[in-house]
Parts: sequence; structure tokens; C-alpha cells
Amino acid sequence: MNNKIIGLFSIAFFYNGILAYAFFVEGAAGGFGHFLSAPSFLFVIGVGGGLNYMRRHTIKVKELGKSLRSDFTLAGWLGFLTGMILMFADFSSGGIHNLTGGFSSASITILYGYFMGATAEAFFTE
Repeated sequence: MNNKIIGLFSIAFFYNGILAYAFFVEGAAGGFGHFLSAPSFLFVIGVGGGLNYMRRHTIKVKELGKSLRSDFTLAGWLGFLTGMILMFADFSSGGIHNLTGGFSSASITILYGYFMGATAEAFFTE
């Protein structure tokens, strides 16, 4: 378990360090706040966890992590599709400005799905 905690802190340190370098040294647009979205996080956790819970009777205990990984990844893509539908439904009122921010917001669920899925697999697969 100790190696999993060290690995998680290593990922968090390097991921945030690389983002900080991109924002403050390279001058990339955006900020840390663009990577935080409570609705996206809850969508991935809720839909991915719900899908996993529905298939609970078919999952072996040692394969819980692999199952969570696939369900969180699927939930991330479902969140992306939901975000795209919402963005294009309001396209006429915002024009092209609605596309850029909407695509960025919609794609955060994919990032959450892959990251949480890989983390869940590392922690729960024996």
C-alpha cells in the first residue's frame, strides 16, 4: 500500500509541476481553475460508480480495479458527449465563442475519467 501512496503523490507533484511550468514559464493560456470542475467530477464518479455497482454481481474482488477503470473511462466519454450536446444546443446564441469554452469544459470529464480510472485500477487491483 505504501508504494501506491508514494505513486499517487508522485503523480500529483509532477502533474501540477508541469502545469505550473506551462502556465507561468511558457505562458500557456488558462490556469489551474480550468482543470477543476465539481459537476464533471461528480458525473464521472456517479455514472462510473453506478455502472460498476450494477455489474457488481459479475465482478471478482481481485478485478474491481480493472472494472472501475473501464467504467470511469466510459463515464468520462459519456460526460464529454453530454457536454457537447449541451454546447451545440446553445450554439446559435453564443456563436464561435461558445465552442471554445464549451469544448474545454466538456473535455475535462475525459481527463477525470482516465485519471480516476487508472488510479482506481492501481489501488483496487490485487
